[in-house]
Amino acid sequence: MFIPFSPWRGSREHFALMESMSSTIPIGVLLRDRDGGEVRVGRDGEPVVRYKLSPFDTGHLRTGIDGAAQLLEAAGARRIFSSHAKWVAYEPGQMGSRTQFLADADAAGYGAGQCSLNSFHIMGSARVGGSPTTSVCDPGGQTWEARDLYVLDGSSFPTASGVNPQISIQAIAHMNARALAARLT
Repeated sequence: MFIPFSPWRGSREHFALMESMSSTIPIGVLLRDRDGGEVRVGRDGEPVVRYKLSPFDTGHLRTGIDGAAQLLEAAGARRIFSSHAKWVAYEPGQMGSRTQFLADADAAGYGAGQCSLNSFHIMGSARVGGSPTTSVCDPGGQTWEARDLYVLDGSSFPTASGVNPQISIQAIAHMNARALAARLT
């Protein structure tokens, strides 16, 4: 989890971060984004993803980064840094402050190439619903447009959950897979 979010400041600095990994604790900020993005098919037939944090969602990300910094500081962290491409860090009680840390994060930006964002569970991209005008799949997970194509994972959520969805994903997959298996026998 640590390496993809590590800021790159050159090979020497990266090696030092890797050497300190045994005493490093990453915290993931799970953002329940409200405004999302889109995926379309490009002229070449390949998917084109467009995603940019809205000011609303950026505010929530910033709140999450601040909360993570507070937790790490309370736990005794000696150095706290973000996943920004530019080095954004402070050393509690030694150098910098959380206030300056957040100001530096804001200055570094939250856009593409400025801050590493990732998703552990993609949710809401093929939502289940009762109508093809408001959803991608019917309540059983079958897509409205392609017969016998099923979505049985977190994509079927109506939106991002804001919490770890592992059990909910397993429940949806189990329930709809059992229904599909019954239908096929």
